[in-house]
Amino acid sequence: MNTVEPLLKVLDIHKSFSDSKRRIDVLKGVNLDVRSGETISIMGVSGSGKTTLLQIIGSLDRPTYGDILFRNESVFRQSPNAIAAFRNANVGFVFQAHHLLMEFDLVENVMFPAVISGMDRKKAQTNALDLLRDVGLSEKVYNKPSELSGGEQQKVAVARALIMSPPVILADEPTGNLDSQSGGVIMNLLLQFNKTIGITIIMVTHNEPFAKLMSKRYRIRDGILFQDSD
Repeated sequence: MNTVEPLLKVLDIHKSFSDSKRRIDVLKGVNLDVRSGETISIMGVSGSGKTTLLQIIGSLDRPTYGDILFRNESVFRQSPNAIAAFRNANVGFVFQAHHLLMEFDLVENVMFPAVISGMDRKKAQTNALDLLRDVGLSEKVYNKPSELSGGEQQKVAVARALIMSPPVILADEPTGNLDSQSGGVIMNLLLQFNKTIGITIIMVTHNEPFAKLMSKRYRIRDGILFQDSD
């Protein structure tokens, strides 16, 4: 029996969207324990609520009902400013679209979250350079994103997600816009950081082979999360 306390607990998460004609129940009581250092994949058909769940876990969206506990403390019972501070310090995001700032070079893109959080600019720059080296872009640190391939741009997004040394990375279809080879490189990078620094990864994906690389696999069906038996 695993007695290690979860890093993160998803508690009875419900999410509904309503308009004047009907209510759509996207998540219907999702529960999940996530322990430090785990790698988790979540699969499901389009529109099943995978991204909605990931956004709630990362506090980008609020549940209709339920809560997220991080190190046994409620996320959504805090003030909006405290939630934003929690997110900036504890969660790194990697999206399907890299969302890089095209007018800035790679170092500036990676260090941006640290600078706006108040980190000393020189320290943020040093950390960004180290991360760009770790993802294999040390020779392109002063290039603009438009000068990179799609796979290289996603490497920058991974580095940016790590700049605050968060305990958790949430990855929403991180290989969805990439060819299989580039996607494999990104997956290997994420798993490498999991092994070397122990970062916890929760990834939404449609890619079954990549999902199977994770230590735990789940599927969403009819608004409920199931552990994959395969």
